Amino acid sequence: MSVLIIPCYIKTKWDIDCLNRLLISVQNQTQKFDKVYLVEDASPFDYKLQFDFIEHIKLSANGGPARARNIGIENALKLNAQYLLFTDHDCILDKEWNEQMTSFLRQTEFGAVGGMTYSYGNTLLDYYHDINGTLSGKWLLPEKKELWYMPSLNFGMKSTVAEQFGFDERFPTAAGEDVDLCLRLRSKYKIGFCANAKLWHDYGYKNSITGFKKFVKLFQKYKSSSATVYEGHTVLLWDASESIYRGNMYEPNL
Repeated sequence: MSVLIIPCYIKTKWDIDCLNRLLISVQNQTQKFDKVYLVEDASPFDYKLQFDFIEHIKLSANGGPARARNIGIENALKLNAQYLLFTDHDCILDKEWNEQMTSFLRQTEFGAVGGMTYSYGNTLLDYYHDINGTLSGKWLLPEKKELWYMPSLNFGMKSTVAEQFGFDERFPTAAGEDVDLCLRLRSKYKIGFCANAKLWHDYGYKNSITGFKKFVKLFQKYKSSSATVYEGHTVLLWDASESIYRGNMYEPNL
């Protein structure tokens, strides 16, 4: 049984359009999800959805994406789900994403998995994110088959892992909480890379000029979470610093 968990905080009509686009891609999967949890994190924007295959969990107070995902995890484990997959509302799934992610987890000994993330837009800023690997996992050398971490927009775990490792709710925004989770779960399990599990992330840039402010704010948000990550993982980060592939998943094997 595979379950998809989507944390959701809707602020604008653009967010609604993104969410509807994501849910259409969920609906069109070659292998259907057994359950889809949309965890509504007390959004300030009122909206309605026309999809009958989701379970819409509405929270009374905003607690951040880490808490929203943990509530999805709790519900999935009650269903005895074998595979828990995660994405965000501003993503579009390849039609085989669920099939590829769950097959990878079922056929390998990896406890978790990350897929291949591309930018949805075609601005220079989107191109930079693809080259930089902003929302891509980082390999461990030398084989490049194992990931050091994977952002939660393209991520999956076996239930045995999810029972032991949840998201740290001290992270108030979507920044750093996924790195923290991966570093903790790697104390017992490995994270694999599934190149065939593809999705596209929409950064929301209208063009390279007007989008630059949003581009800068994104990296400022990631930087703001760094202190919390480093506080809990100083030794691990130091030990792993020389074994991380300092590129991204879009570069060829050298």
